[in-house]
Amino acid sequence: MAPPCRVLLIQIRRFGDVVLSTALLEDVHRAHPAARIDFLVGPEAAPLLAGHPLLHERLVLDVRRRAAMWREVRSRRYDLVVDVQGSLRTAMVTRASGAPVRVGWRRGDWRLWYTHALARGGPPEYAVRERQRLLELAGIPPGASRPRIRLASAERAEGERIARAAGAPPDGARVGLLLSTREPAKDWPAESFGALARSLAAAGLVPMVFQTPGDEARVAAVRAAHPEVVIVPPLALRRFLGALATCRVLVSGDTGPAHMADALGVARVTIFGPTSPVAWCPDLPTVVPVTGPGSRVVRLRHRARLLAAGHDFTGGIDPAVVMERVRRVLG
Repeated sequence: MAPPCRVLLIQIRRFGDVVLSTALLEDVHRAHPAARIDFLVGPEAAPLLAGHPLLHERLVLDVRRRAAMWREVRSRRYDLVVDVQGSLRTAMVTRASGAPVRVGWRRGDWRLWYTHALARGGPPEYAVRERQRLLELAGIPPGASRPRIRLASAERAEGERIARAAGAPPDGARVGLLLSTREPAKDWPAESFGALARSLAAAGLVPMVFQTPGDEARVAAVRAAHPEVVIVPPLALRRFLGALATCRVLVSGDTGPAHMADALGVARVTIFGPTSPVAWCPDLPTVVPVTGPGSRVVRLRHRARLLAAGHDFTGGIDPAVVMERVRRVLG
């Protein structure tokens, strides 16, 4: 197989998955340093890729112009297309590319549109390593690659300004708190976050809540437990990244911003309920998972039913345990 000159990676949705897929850019660049690497992404997640030094071009999917997008991708004459997402929509784009090497997951009838397809399954492994197996089908060896987000110095300065405007002192280690994950089964109780905020403040740390739309009741519960907690209002994605970069640690459920913390070099303590720490945590001393007696890996389609039946995935996790894990990553 001749070395590819033009490579396209495809991951159009889910913030965490887009961040994780940035690790593949390092592997492709290491194996083929002269290759032009593009990335097809959806409009919501596109800001995550802004300014990435290994990207030649960021293509933003426009679902209103499907045929035009297919023609645009085909006109670029890619030698290798890696469909990291593996949905029907992304498989159609991969097929339309006309690339001689098309790599994707062996699922659905669209698996026949790839020249190389990989079955999912087997023992659980970190999601980046799973994605690297797609590259191996194209002859690209995996390395010790990690997700990366590039922030300009002006964006970091703006993040510091946002934190201070919210009430964070200029000194003191900040611990970011993200109260919700967009999936109730993965959310740690707001009262537990409130108890954690009190413990952080008592230890001389600065608890800083990143509010998201719809979080008002949870924010109020944390503020009731610790009135001096710093509350950062909802932010556009790049401004959120800048503010997150001012933190020493992020405490959250298993959600996209946890992977953003990894990509920014921010340590994290992640609370797991129905998802696997093995799949979503790299083996790094700056990443500490927390599970409790109710934690169990459950498929997405079953979680809401179990939650409605009274199963508590995260409520049994003691705030004192989370506080100890924060001390661990800081120490």
